Amino acid sequence: MADITMSGWLDKRGGQDASKGWKRRWCIMSDSTLRYYKGETDGSPAGTIFGEDIVDVTEDIEESQKDSAKYGFVFRIITRGRDYLFNTPNGAKRDEWIQRIKALLHAHRSAESQHPDVKYVTIEVFINRGLRVNGDIGPALTSQLNNCSGNAKSHSDEKGWFTDHYIPHANLLNIFTQHGWSLATAFQSNSVPPGSSSSALSDTLVFTHPNS
Repeated sequence: MADITMSGWLDKRGGQDASKGWKRRWCIMSDSTLRYYKGETDGSPAGTIFGEDIVDVTEDIEESQKDSAKYGFVFRIITRGRDYLFNTPNGAKRDEWIQRIKALLHAHRSAESQHPDVKYVTIEVFINRGLRVNGDIGPALTSQLNNCSGNAKSHSDEKGWFTDHYIPHANLLNIFTQHGWSLATAFQSNSVPPGSSSSALSDTLVFTHPNS
């Protein structure tokens, strides 16, 4: 899949929680993800939107009219788990971001149609806190991860299945490999673990598996 890149300062707000207000974020779209940072030189993003999770992106006229003097060029990214609002400096930049994200969305859909025999899953590893599985890994692998977790709690949230037990990266890679999964890419990010109100540093691992 050809990489579609773009970067710039945007105002960001979670679509479901208007009380948190707008936050200035440095945004980078590359490696089939949209990552947003608190500062342009930060090493780890404050959050990541995965291309495979995006359902649609559109201009949000209603939000743009609420405070048009400050936030008059809003677009909305709709994902499987939540919505994200971003405000741009002007209409031209808004349209450019929308076009780039639509191109990313189109590229993912084209890849899925051309390679229906491959499925993806994303694993977020929170050091000493646990891990989250976003995607269908099947009952056998889920059972093995549960066995590794021992007496730790496991539950589901809007992003996927989560266990409070930390599994070292080498062990996790070995377990997934045993079940026919291959590591496609890995990078650091920030995400909010279940039961927490603040984000935490995580290692994101993306695995692929042939569809049976």
